[in-house]
Amino acid sequence: MIELTALHAALLDLGLEDWIPLPEAVETARFEGLIGADESVAKISRALVDLLREDRIQVWSGPWEAEQPTPVSPELAESMLLDHSRYSFASETNGLERVFYVNVQNFHA
Repeated sequence: MIELTALHAALLDLGLEDWIPLPEAVETARFEGLIGADESVAKISRALVDLLREDRIQVWSGPWEAEQPTPVSPELAESMLLDHSRYSFASETNGLERVFYVNVQNFHA
């Protein structure tokens, strides 16, 4: 079991709102002063993987236009969370689906 940091707690709180696109998690963490600009994606990526491994979040994926994204397997979820290109809204212009996470206390597939 991991010891929750302020970043872990903020990501969990944010995930209670809805399906959160990964770029939004970056923007929120920067706004709240939890990360610096030079380390933002790496720290958030690692924190989300921690939460995924503890079954505290689920990862979903789909095109932005979709009414609802679909859940992805834990194995695929971890690789998506570790792909730093997924943390930019520009990733969709490169043909990637948007990746979201949700706190399992909010919604669990």
